[in-house]
Amino acid sequence: MADAFPRSFRQRLLSLLSQSSHVSAPFISTFLLIHLCAPVVANVGGSSLSSQVMLLGREYYQTNFGEQYLVLGPLAVHALSGIVRHGSSPKPSTIFQRICSALPSTTLSSSAYTALLILPIHFGIHRILPTTPNSPVLSLGPSELDYSFVQYGLQRWPARTWAMYLVLVVAVITHAIEGSRVLMATQKPLNNFLVPNNSKIYRRLLAVALTLPILSGLYVLYKEPLYLFSDMGRRFEGAYQLSWIYSSQ
Repeated sequence: MADAFPRSFRQRLLSLLSQSSHVSAPFISTFLLIHLCAPVVANVGGSSLSSQVMLLGREYYQTNFGEQYLVLGPLAVHALSGIVRHGSSPKPSTIFQRICSALPSTTLSSSAYTALLILPIHFGIHRILPTTPNSPVLSLGPSELDYSFVQYGLQRWPARTWAMYLVLVVAVITHAIEGSRVLMATQKPLNNFLVPNNSKIYRRLLAVALTLPILSGLYVLYKEPLYLFSDMGRRFEGAYQLSWIYSSQ
């Protein structure tokens, strides 16, 4: 009887965490669909069309309400639910087993932790640091912060910028695909049609098919000539160099 309550509490906690993770997932998926449309359309319209799509998308994810309650809130709930759920599992007896259990053991968890490492850096560079009021950044406004900012990073620091985008895009797409399999586990016909439960090859091909248009769009931006006033270039460079990723030449 002594162990009945802890087991019951753990089961209720895990059930609540799973529900929180599942409820927040559609909000994150909607944000990703809107946000990633911008680099995809660069394949047909370059930076001009990407900037237009991004500005339209900001009406959803960069308003006071939308950013807090439709993007950052669901992201925080989703991440914390996964971390707490992982930490609430029974602990192995030996130290070695505990270390192994703390490491990501599935594609779903490893892609999640990878995305969690890169997302704050990405958010800081593209959302927080450009609002710095000090010189030379001088608070870049929304109309100034279009896809020329992305182009500048790709062309000024190609190796580190490409590495960051590649890891982030692959991790996010992989996690979305693996997560959709978990979400639709109770809907067998639909699940088997979209993301077959036992087909790793299918899921990998789907990940490649979704990732390539995004990366090819970024490549178009990388190769497209960047027409930028020198003053704006200094402001862009100042914003990037506030991040430790770009602080060294």
